[in-house]
Amino acid sequence: MKGADVQKTSPGGLRRYFLLSLLLVCTPLPLLLTLQYLGGGVRNCVPMFFGWMALAVLYWWPLGIALFLWKRGWKTRLVIGYLISLPLYFLCLFLIYPAFGAHFHPRGPGVWGIYFSQTPVWFVFTVTLVFLVRNRNAWRRITSWLTVVFFAFGITAPIVIAARTDHYTWPTLPSAIVNITNARIVDVSNRRILEGLNVHIKDGWIVALVPAAGDSLKGSIIDARGQYLLPGLIDVHTHLQAPVRSVLAPFDFHFLMECLFSDYAPQRRAYLENGVTAVRDVGGPATHAYHMRAMLESKQLLGPRLFVVGRLVTSPHGHPVSTIWNAETTAQGAILASDSSGLIAGLESNYRAGPPDAVKFIYGTIGLAKEKLARDLLQEGIRWASSRQLISIVHAETTEEVTEAARAGATGIEHVASIESLPEDLVYLLLEKKTFVDPTFGELDTALTLRHDDAAKRREILNQRYHFIRRLHQAGIRLVIGTDAPLVPYGTGLQDEFAHFLRAGFTPAEILAIDTQNNASYLGQADRLGQIAAGYAASFTLVHENPLDNIDTLRHPTWVMLQGEIVVRSAEQ
Repeated sequence: MKGADVQKTSPGGLRRYFLLSLLLVCTPLPLLLTLQYLGGGVRNCVPMFFGWMALAVLYWWPLGIALFLWKRGWKTRLVIGYLISLPLYFLCLFLIYPAFGAHFHPRGPGVWGIYFSQTPVWFVFTVTLVFLVRNRNAWRRITSWLTVVFFAFGITAPIVIAARTDHYTWPTLPSAIVNITNARIVDVSNRRILEGLNVHIKDGWIVALVPAAGDSLKGSIIDARGQYLLPGLIDVHTHLQAPVRSVLAPFDFHFLMECLFSDYAPQRRAYLENGVTAVRDVGGPATHAYHMRAMLESKQLLGPRLFVVGRLVTSPHGHPVSTIWNAETTAQGAILASDSSGLIAGLESNYRAGPPDAVKFIYGTIGLAKEKLARDLLQEGIRWASSRQLISIVHAETTEEVTEAARAGATGIEHVASIESLPEDLVYLLLEKKTFVDPTFGELDTALTLRHDDAAKRREILNQRYHFIRRLHQAGIRLVIGTDAPLVPYGTGLQDEFAHFLRAGFTPAEILAIDTQNNASYLGQADRLGQIAAGYAASFTLVHENPLDNIDTLRHPTWVMLQGEIVVRSAEQ
C-alpha cells in the first residue's frame, strides 16, 4: 500500500499534471490573442500572453505540487491546499488584469466577496485534475485525451469563427451609369416634393436631374414606382468600435465575436439598413478607425461613409480615460494633454497618422472623472485645429462648459441637452459664433436611466431640455443630430433621436433638414452630402410615404442606395 502511494506521487505523474494544466490554461489563449491582435496588433498580444500564462505558473503548478507532495490525509491536504490557493489566485488576478487594460483593486467587503466566491470553483477544478492524473486507470487516459481535444479546439476556434463571420462586403460592383425614374424627390432644403424628374448617376455621383419626358439616357434603370427619394441620413456622433448592441442591451458574446472578427460589420449593416449613409466616429482606437475609413473608401468593406477624429484630446485623468476606457483603449485613442507641448505633439502625431476629419476635445466630465481639460489647452487645441482647417468638436455638459467651448471658437458642441440652464447670453454667443449644437437627447435619456431616475423624473428633465433646444432653433442656431451610439442602438438610435425631436416640437421637415443639410455642413461636406442635386453623392433612401409628413416611414426603407448601388432592399422588393 505504501509502495502504491509512492508510485502515485512519482515525478511522472507530476510532469503529466504540469503538461495537462498548461494545455488547459492555454485552451482559450489562441482566441484571446486573436482578439487582442484584431484590437491593436501584436503589441497587445504580449501582455495578454504573459498574463494568462501566469495562471499556470503561479496558480496551477504551485498548488498542484502542494497537493501532490503533501503527505497528510486528504482532508488536511484539501484544507491546507485551499489556504495556499487564495494568495496564489489573487496574485494571478493582480498580474492578469493589466493584460486586459484594467487593474485589480477591489474595495469594500461586497467586492471582495464576489472575488472570494470564485476561489472554490478554481480550487475544485485543480483538485479534480490532480486526482485524475494521480490514479493509474482509464480516467487518467480519458483526462489526457480530453485535455488534448480541448486544446485543439482552442487552436481551431479562431479559425472557425473567422471563416463563419460575415465581413459585410459590397454585393456587386456598381453600374457606372444609373437612371432613377418615377421617384418623388424630397427637396429637404425647400421642404417640398419634386415630381417628373429622373436622377442621372455616374460613378456614384449625381450628374443631373432631368425631366422624365423625353429622357433617353441609357444605362441601369431603377424604377422608384412613385415612392419618395431623399438624401441618405447622417449621424454625426457615434462610437463605431464598441462590440455591444447598446449600453442598455444585455451582453451578447456572439455579437462581440462578430464585431471583433469583422471590422464591426453589425454596426455598419445596422446603419445602412436604417438609411444612414454617412457617420462620424468620435472616439475609439485611432489606428483601426483610420483603417476602417480606408477599407470603406476603397470598397473592400460595405458601410456608410466614415469620418473619424482619430485620437481625442482629454486630460490625463479626464473622461473617458478615467471613467469607461481601459488602459489599452486609452493608449490607442487618447491624447492626454497636461501641458501645451504634450497637446501639440499629440495633435501633430494624430494628424500624421490620419489625417483626421475633425478633432475632438473632452471638456465635460460626466460627473465621474477626476478632472477636465484645462481651459487654456482647450483654446490652444481649437486654434491648432483651425490652423489646419479641421473641424473642432467639444464634448461639454454644463452651461459653463458649453459657454467656454463656444467662446474658444469650437465648430460644434456635443451633449448640449445636458445643460442645466439656458441664459440669453449663451444663446447670443452661440448665434454669434455660428456654433453647431448637437443635443444627443437619447444619450441623456440613457444617462438618466443608468442613474436610476424613474420615468416621471426622466420625462420632466427631458421636457425641460426639449424646451432649451427648441429655443436655440428658434433663435437661428444651427442644430445637428447625433446619437452617441452605443449609448443608444446603432442605426435605429437615429430614428429614436428623431422621435425626441418630434416630442420637442420639431416638424418632420425641420428634422430632415437638420439631419441632412446641417449635418453635412458639420462634417464639412455641404457641397457633397445632404441633397439630391448635381454634384452630390448618389446615396439615398427610398420610402413608401412622404417623410415630410410622416418621419416614421424612415424606419422601413424600401431600399437604400450607397454611391450609386442599392445595398439594402426590403423583404417586399
